[in-house]
Amino acid sequence: MIEAPRRSIGAERPGLPWVAAAMFVAAALVGGCGETPSKFKLIDEAGPMGVARLAPKNGSTVRGFISFTQRGNRVEIAGNFVELMPGPHSVYIHSVGNCSSPNAASAGPVWNVEGAAPGGNRGKRTGDLPQLTADSDGGAILQMTSSELSVGTGKPNDVIGHAVIVHAAVDPNPKPEFGVRNGWLACGVIERSTGVDLKSIF
Repeated sequence: MIEAPRRSIGAERPGLPWVAAAMFVAAALVGGCGETPSKFKLIDEAGPMGVARLAPKNGSTVRGFISFTQRGNRVEIAGNFVELMPGPHSVYIHSVGNCSSPNAASAGPVWNVEGAAPGGNRGKRTGDLPQLTADSDGGAILQMTSSELSVGTGKPNDVIGHAVIVHAAVDPNPKPEFGVRNGWLACGVIERSTGVDLKSIF
C-alpha cells in the first residue's frame, strides 16, 4: 500500500500558481482571439478546446490545470501543477471520465485506443504523456503537441470525456484498485470548453 505524499498548504506562495496558470492558459488560447489576415497566418487557427481541472485525491493537496487545443491535425497540450513533492511524476490520460472515488480508481486504467500499442514497458499508449518534474517549490509544467490525439471530433482518439491523473512517482503501468490508498494524487475530467475563467482553476 502506497501512502500519498502530502505537502502543507499552510504557507501559501502568493501569486505563483496564478502567474503560472495565466501563462499557460494564455499559451493555450493564443490565436483564438482577434482576427489575423490570412496571408500573415503562421500557425493553424485554434479549434476545439478541452480542459481538466485536477482536484486532490488520497488526502494530497496537489492541484492542476491542463488544456488540449486542436490546431489543424495536431493538439497542443499545456498544463500547470502545484503542491507536488519535488522530483519526477507520471501523468496520464485515463480511460474513464470519472474522478468520484476517493483514490481516483474510478478513472480506470491508462487510456488506450483499441488497436494501439499495449503500453507500459512494451510501447506507447494513447494516454501516455511526458513525465513531469516538480521543482523545489512543488510546481511542474507540461507543454507539448501531439498528432495522435484529437479534441471534440468524436473519433476514438478524442480526449473529451477522459480523465487526467498525476501520480506520486514514476509508475509505467498504474492499475486501479478500489478501497485502498494509492499514489494517485490529483484527478480531473477533460471537458469541452470555449474559454477559461482563471478564478475557477485553483
